[in-house]
Amino acid sequence: MNETPASELFAQIRGFGWNPKKRDANLRDHKIDFEDVKGIFDGYTFVRRSDRHGEIRYQVFGYVHGREVAVAFTIRGAVCWLISARRARKDERRKFYQGLAGKHPSGKN
Repeated sequence: MNETPASELFAQIRGFGWNPKKRDANLRDHKIDFEDVKGIFDGYTFVRRSDRHGEIRYQVFGYVHGREVAVAFTIRGAVCWLISARRARKDERRKFYQGLAGKHPSGKN
């Protein structure tokens, strides 16, 4: 499986989209609004590929309102299609912080 560097992946994004029913369910179940998630791509992140249902998908870990979150998304053309967002699990938060070790404070290397 070829991995795309996060900077290259994020550079493709020109907009965001989602299923309105999924957004409502995510807000109800996880208390995280997809509108707020868009900012995660501007800060420190850890990205891994996580294909599902025959579709190339990614999981990005980062911050939303000071909380570590895990966001599932796919790229459809130039649109980042948000699938879900939730509080990152303890093991995911540990991997996220291990991945941040040695990063420049600007979030860019």
